This record gives sequence, C-alpha cells and structure tokens, in this order.
Amino acid sequence: MRHVDWTGVQAVEGFDAPTPGAYIARIASVTDVEEKEYLKLEWDFAEGQYKGYNKDTFTRAGFWPTPLIRSYKDSALGFFKAFKTAVEASNPGYIFDDQNPHALAGKLMGLVLGEEGYIKTNGTPGRRLYVAQTRSLEAIQTGDFKVPEFRPAKSKPAAPASWAAPGGFPESDEDGDLPF
Repeated sequence: MRHVDWTGVQAVEGFDAPTPGAYIARIASVTDVEEKEYLKLEWDFAEGQYKGYNKDTFTRAGFWPTPLIRSYKDSALGFFKAFKTAVEASNPGYIFDDQNPHALAGKLMGLVLGEEGYIKTNGTPGRRLYVAQTRSLEAIQTGDFKVPEFRPAKSKPAAPASWAAPGGFPESDEDGDLPF
C-alpha cells in the first residue's frame, strides 16, 4: 500500500443512499432483449439530493444499480402499457414507438422504489431497492402513489435430509432396493 497522509482525511461512517419512496427519474439507456421480449432500462435520479447517484455508482463501482426491466410478452402487455403511459404523460409530445425503443433514452418518468430482502451469495441477508411502480411526473408531484411495505427475502429451500446420506443419495430400503 502506498503511504497516505491521514491527517487531512475525514473518516466516513456510512454513505447517504436512496431510500424507498417516489422519485423523478431520467432514462439513461435502453437495451432491447428481443429474444426474451423485454427492455432493460438504466435510469438515474433526475432531481433532488440523489441526482446523478446511479451514474456515480456506475463510475465508482462498475455496475448500474436498480435496473428497470419491462417485459413486452403478451402476458405482460398491460404492465408495459402502464410504463409507456407514464413516460408519455411525463414528456409532453412524446409518443412511444415500438420500432424505436431507444428513443426512450433521455425521457423523464416517475418511479416508486420499494425495498426487499434477499440472500447474498455468502448466505447472509441483504436489502436492496427495486422499482415497484412507474408513474407520471404529475402523480409523483401530487402524491398519487403508495410506497410498498418491505418485502422480506424468500428463504432458500433446504435440501431434503435424505440428500445428506453418504454419496449424496438416499439410503436404500431394507431389502436393498433403491427408492426410485
């Protein structure tokens, strides 16, 4: 490690991160994953204390936090239309063009963020934000939204006790036959 003059460095106890709530966002980029029929949108906070937070996270940590996935499979078209309507209402004169979804980049929208629990790869619990709803700017500004309650993590199902047998297979029946 290089030598650091610690006398001018201020200790940081934590950092100010976004919390569940409603925000005005700007779409930064759009990826159309046609084979799976969804758009992946990277977005950033467009105003307020977190303005530019997601881009800063990408610059610092190399990932874009809280991506927004909007499926356009037949079974999800109603949800996609709610997203499309929110973006159109938030950007006067803009009409969504399904032949040019990349034109969404730069558009404003309202987002309601919720918080959920998850199990980290090391098995410990964690918390993360997720996009619960897309809303118009007007809906966000007038308070026409509901922030969802915390969603606890779904625990991973435990392996059946019989898998713990030597060799990873269930013990055989008394007569020596395998149970399958």
